[in-house]
Order: sequence, then structure tokens, then C-alpha cells
Amino acid sequence: MTGERSWTIRSGGHEAVIGRTGAGVRGYRVDGVQVVDALGEREVASAYHGLVLAPWPNRVPDGRWSWGGQELQLPVNEAATGCALHGLVAYAAWQVRELTGDAVELGIAVEPQPGYPFALDLTVRWSVGEDGLRCAMGVVNTGWDTAPFGVAVHPYVVLPGCGVDDLELTLPAGSWLQTDERLRPVALHPVDGGDRDFRSGAPLRRRSLDTAFTDVTGQVARVAGGERVVEVWADPAFGWWQVYTSDYFPAGSERYRHALAVEAMTCGPDALNTGRDLLTLEPGARWDAAWGVRAA
Repeated sequence: MTGERSWTIRSGGHEAVIGRTGAGVRGYRVDGVQVVDALGEREVASAYHGLVLAPWPNRVPDGRWSWGGQELQLPVNEAATGCALHGLVAYAAWQVRELTGDAVELGIAVEPQPGYPFALDLTVRWSVGEDGLRCAMGVVNTGWDTAPFGVAVHPYVVLPGCGVDDLELTLPAGSWLQTDERLRPVALHPVDGGDRDFRSGAPLRRRSLDTAFTDVTGQVARVAGGERVVEVWADPAFGWWQVYTSDYFPAGSERYRHALAVEAMTCGPDALNTGRDLLTLEPGARWDAAWGVRAA
């Protein structure tokens, strides 16, 4: 148990540290080799390191959206872009609901509030085993009205002896989302033959990405470096990927272009406004899906 309150789950050579804050993965290793970048014992999870993103992932410009004819205003928590970023629960304290040697389940209630007047119960069950690190996510609508939502998690993949410039990414996505200088969505473009076409694998050297991809043609992203490969897989419910090359950390710092964020998302940026791939739940209904990380 760390100063932040976290739990280590183990099975065979698999070991993961899961934190109470944001129900996040604070590190995952296989046979002693780090696969998901580790946080220090008392280190705050900056840049959403490993955290759960809900009830929306990514950015809502100016925090403004509407639902059922009602204009809504979310808290703007990213000053540089003026956006409402990554939901309401990433830096909240989740509660442990079940703990075993190889798994931990955490939950949190999202209460109706200005900007998001819906009630949800969220659960995340992290487990480790022969198939790697698995994250099973559940959402229940505990309110009176149909609730729109999206989810994601923000893991940083790392390979020993490699920085981002040493990695090759394979990503089964046919389109990428162009954004403006404030990272607001502009337009979807085909990846065909361009510098964001990772379908057959491409090196990340000197490439800077904080990019959403969709029109997925498979459910596994591969990150290769040296003689190792890490795979991030996701159920079909996750129709988007966000890839971030860690460029916003200060140049020269230990985290600058050190690890690659590969995020499976159920919807893309500003989905609360566009409605594209936005999920909805009727009162009392439940949604479940899973994703995970494995050393290939």
C-alpha cells in the first residue's frame, strides 16, 4: 500500500499497482519487465497517467453542450485550451468494492450536477493473469432520465530501453481527427498513405501525436521496440483510439517522450456535442465492456 492508497495485484509473473485516485493503473509489469509505465510511490498521476475517464473522454470545447433542449456548462479544467477534459472522476477517490490476490474492483457514484445532470454508478475491475492486464468497465444508470456517456482509460505503454522515438506503432484505424490549435475537432480524414497511417506499422521517430483515430478495422494496437511487443486490445464497444507521444511534458524531463499513451475510447472528442458514438443508458440499465494490455 502506498501513500496515495493503492493495491498490488499479482498472478504468476504479472503484477499491477492500482490506485484509489481515478481507479488508475499506476504500473504493470510482466516477469519484472515494465509494460505500463510506473508512477513513484507518492507521485501524483499527472497528464491523467493511467486514470479512468468518464462520463466523457477527451475534450468538450468551452465545456458547453446541450441535451434534450437544455444548454449545459461543464467545468473547464484545461486552461490552455479552454476545454472540459476527461470527465468528472479521474482525480476523484474511488472506493474498493472487492479485493482478491489477483484482482481489485473499484466503484464511484456520479451524482447529478450542473453541467452533467445525470446519475451513474461506475465500476472498474482490474485483474492480472496469463492473458495480461484486464480492465472490465461497468456503468449503471441510477437516475430518472436517459443518460449520455462515454468512457476510456489513459495508460502509458513503455518498453525497456526505449523512448517514444524508438517505437513502432500498429493501429487498426482508417481515419484520424484533425484539431485546431486549441485541440478542438475540425474534420475527420482518411489515413490512407499519410503520416498518420499506422495500419501496417510505422515508426514514431520525430512524430508528435495527440490524435484521435476511428473507423477501426481491428481491436488490437501493437507497440514494438527493441525485441519486445506490447498489445493494447479492446472490445468492439471501443470504436476510437487516442495516441499521445508525451510531448507536453517539459523537454529534458524524464517523462518527455518516454512512454506512449494508447487509449481505447468509446467515443471521440466532443462527442457530447457531435453525438457520434455517444452511448446512452435508460434508467436502471447497465453497460459493460473490457479492454486490456498484454506482452506479446
